[in-house]
Amino acid sequence: MKHLVKAAVATVLLVGAGAANASIEKNAGGLNEAYLSAYDFTTGKTFSFDTGVTFNELVANESNAAYSLNFDFSADANWLNFITGATTSAIKYVVAVGNTGDLGAAITSNAQLTPNVENDLGIFFGFDVASAIEKHAIDLNTGLVVNSLLNESRLSLDTDSPLSGQHANADSVWGSWIQDPQANYGQAIGFQLGMLDNNTGANIASTFAGQWTLAGNSLTYAAATSAVPLPGAVWMFGAALMGMLGVSRRKAVAA
Repeated sequence: MKHLVKAAVATVLLVGAGAANASIEKNAGGLNEAYLSAYDFTTGKTFSFDTGVTFNELVANESNAAYSLNFDFSADANWLNFITGATTSAIKYVVAVGNTGDLGAAITSNAQLTPNVENDLGIFFGFDVASAIEKHAIDLNTGLVVNSLLNESRLSLDTDSPLSGQHANADSVWGSWIQDPQANYGQAIGFQLGMLDNNTGANIASTFAGQWTLAGNSLTYAAATSAVPLPGAVWMFGAALMGMLGVSRRKAVAA
């Protein structure tokens, strides 16, 4: 069943999802759903997952550092097929949602999306990237009746029928731009919003408070973390301790 993500933390347990297929809402404007596309370049397998989280909900929580999501794939047969024997260093992943109704998109990237202007070499937002993201959602739904009550997974192989969810078929978004929205397995990556203001025509580009991470058997979204500097007293204590150890060692040698 589609989970209702209204709390700060949402956990999805996928039990027995072996034959499940992604069923992504992709043509409902702000109700379009974000999806994960993970690809192992060694095995040619693509794991896709419909998060069930809408464009509108993500945008509403863009600046909310307390908003977090956790999707557990440990009981998902499609994921287990994908990750078993995988070369994790060769896995790339993307989380994306497009919204052609509002000329916007949200996609993983550690750099802000760039406006759709001539000679710009970044990822274009607005209709271009939103429609490309929606198009890949259509590919993921190939052979399915879209059901917005489902948020499930899909396993696609490079050898499957073309345009049935393979990660490489969406390279117009994440395979050919200089600004690469793909992250490595285990890497936390920012989430970026790009939109055109329907009233003013102005470009809107902003960075979400949270980052996505695909690691272990889960996909998470949580506030970006930064290294916490150690207080000066800790460094002074460490230096004093090392000095005492040095004195003790010299006394032992002299004895």
